[in-house]
Amino acid sequence: MNNATEKTSSRFADVYGSPGQGPRTLGPLRVFWPLAPICLAAGYLLRAALPVPSLSTAQAGFLLLALAVVLSLFIGWSARRLRSFLKGAEGEEKVARILSFLPANHTVFNDLELDGQGADFDHVVVAPSGVFVIETKSWSGEIAFENGQVLCNGQPPNRSPLKQVREAAARLADHLAATRCPEVPIYPVLCFVDNQLKDGLVNIGGVRICTNANLHSLFENSLETPLGDGTLAMVAGELARCAEGG
Repeated sequence: MNNATEKTSSRFADVYGSPGQGPRTLGPLRVFWPLAPICLAAGYLLRAALPVPSLSTAQAGFLLLALAVVLSLFIGWSARRLRSFLKGAEGEEKVARILSFLPANHTVFNDLELDGQGADFDHVVVAPSGVFVIETKSWSGEIAFENGQVLCNGQPPNRSPLKQVREAAARLADHLAATRCPEVPIYPVLCFVDNQLKDGLVNIGGVRICTNANLHSLFENSLETPLGDGTLAMVAGELARCAEGG
């Protein structure tokens, strides 16, 4: 039984890291940090009201009412933000499941950090056709492209995902160069989860854009000479060192 399991697992990519870890752990911290100043303000008002107030009872009551309004608005905002973070984590998990079934000559890194500098990458795939830096987006609405921009429901996002994934790919290239890994082609990829792309698979300014439904097609070899096993091993070994905190 164990031998069968080993043979089955050896058919697929090596996988490092836990997908969605960043949104699930850092998301609640980003959402709920405003509770600290709200609690401090509530504590100040209670102290001011009892037993010898520096505020009148009417003033303290009015401010407590205002604080209650702020708290109710914050609860509504935080619930929406938390749902967004959790949806992002679920999207990363869906993409990670797809990547885990790539062939054995691929290596997949989820939620990768470079030397403890924070989660820089949703996914990185080391493949015979190159190294793919994948940024996952779980947006609601129609995704379209206009004038070199990504639009969601006709509107550009607050932060350009194209710029985000290009910068991530550049950071990875700098890291590999600094650690004297062989030079390899690095492709930035933007993957939309459970969306229909109005224009299908596209390439905008060097960024390959896909959905989780057609993600696998990105890894089909497009190089005249695929990357050699030695090159793949060196690049994957360096990223594995980062993934394991080495």
